[in-house]
Amino acid sequence: MDRDAELDAFKAINLSVIASAHGYEIDRKKSTRHSVLMASGADKIIISQNGGHYVYCSVHDPASSGTVIDFVQRAIEPGCSLGRVRQILRPFLGNSHLKSVQRQYQGRYQSEIRPSEPDFVGVAARYARFEPMDEPHAYLCEARGIPFDLLQSKRLHGHIRHCPRRGSIVFPHWMISAEDDSAEPCLTGYEIKGRGVNLFSRGGRKGLWISARFEGDRVLAVAESGLDAVSYLAMRREEGVRVCSISGQMNPDQPAMLRAAIQEMQTGSQIVAAFDNDRGGDELTKKLGELMSDTGRSDLEFRDHRPEVRGHDWNRVLVDEAIKAGQVANPSFHIKR
Repeated sequence: MDRDAELDAFKAINLSVIASAHGYEIDRKKSTRHSVLMASGADKIIISQNGGHYVYCSVHDPASSGTVIDFVQRAIEPGCSLGRVRQILRPFLGNSHLKSVQRQYQGRYQSEIRPSEPDFVGVAARYARFEPMDEPHAYLCEARGIPFDLLQSKRLHGHIRHCPRRGSIVFPHWMISAEDDSAEPCLTGYEIKGRGVNLFSRGGRKGLWISARFEGDRVLAVAESGLDAVSYLAMRREEGVRVCSISGQMNPDQPAMLRAAIQEMQTGSQIVAAFDNDRGGDELTKKLGELMSDTGRSDLEFRDHRPEVRGHDWNRVLVDEAIKAGQVANPSFHIKR
């Protein structure tokens, strides 16, 4: 076995077995077939399987995550060399040693961790490490023109977080039930935005990012991204405007959630397509109109309210306005979104 193949072989060993041999024990009440929570003293890690490799993340330490290689270098012997990693893990490649460890620590690990997509437990653990938006954010406020007072408003406060280590912002997505409006919403993932960053959370699945909902709301505006939804809100600046985003094109779950969000709106409300003015936005606008028709709510008005210029989105419009007003010194709408 060559050295690269050996590293791949390490990553394919059940990481919960290796962790159990180094003092970690499974919390079965907080584990599933796809995601395992293990603890050693104050440290807690979540282990899952993806593409034949086992991966982990620390609940409390944002820097501690990755494969078994990272686990050894951060949790077992912090800062150790790759050579030392090989020394620690090589015995586990031997069937007799692995079975011996399994017998010795039986009940402290999970014998089978099924591949999972999505992994909502891991998503929730990573999301918990992000921080509320309690002061002006360089990317969101300075580069993207979002007013800080809007972020602190009742409409948005607590609905957007940021990663202090990477400087990116996150918009949490929630699963909204169409059948049971009393059901607790489930965090399914989050949009990640930053300079040159436009991602969706690993292990997550798109639900809806949605602002705070108030009884007197008369507008529901749907945008492609959380950034565009907030930009639309900043441009409109009216009471009673509720915004949400789908993070790109719709997945199979989102139409039902959008119909549920539409059904919440009171008689006389306006459902707004606030998508980009491009081909993708054309398709989404048509789809949203069809979803509203599906609800049978003839008491609601549908409006196509997209940027006037072809190719623009609502954040581009907001940044252009901020430039004219001298509020954005270094516009960054040209960076990869």
